Amino acid sequence: MLNKDDLLLITQAIENGGDIWNNEILRPVKAKIKEYHRSVQDESCCYCRRDTTGEFNMVLDIEHVLPKGHSYFKKYMFTICNLSVSCKRCNLKIKGQKTDFIVDIESAKNNPCDNHLFHFIHPNSDNYYDHIKYIVEIENECRVIKYMVINSSAKGKYTYDFFRLKELEREAMDKSQGVKNVKISDSIDFDIESDIYKLFMER
Repeated sequence: MLNKDDLLLITQAIENGGDIWNNEILRPVKAKIKEYHRSVQDESCCYCRRDTTGEFNMVLDIEHVLPKGHSYFKKYMFTICNLSVSCKRCNLKIKGQKTDFIVDIESAKNNPCDNHLFHFIHPNSDNYYDHIKYIVEIENECRVIKYMVINSSAKGKYTYDFFRLKELEREAMDKSQGVKNVKISDSIDFDIESDIYKLFMER
């Protein structure tokens, strides 16, 4: 997917040092990576599977499955099997730089795409739908979302809990029942935002 010209740009960015990933010369490389994964994932977030069709590139993130900020995994910053595309909710608000989803960090250091080393469904090394059935029912403006863990899949259950997929089910159900969405400032921590949301719902 990446060619020799891309390799030259990556090499230059690495030689420049500093914040390699955000070096301006890598914009065409990152655009290509994002386009590739959007296509491979059929225009859906790699973790929650919500539809991203028609979304602007800037509202979607290139996801590093093994976080690029971790010293062990920096070398996989441009490894295609360690890259994917996710919504900002799953990437920034939930996953971030966490590593607790890795079964064995020492082993993952040398085997970045071994799906046995991940508690959650790996975007590239696992088939999402072997672990979770994603159901979306749409009628006019009503949308109902349901995630069903298949055959008590441990990865499915972990993914469901880790990415708080129940919250997406609840949000869709609330909207379909006419419950008004309470907008909380984006500057508030997601866990606190969820607690505040519950307070409004209990009134």
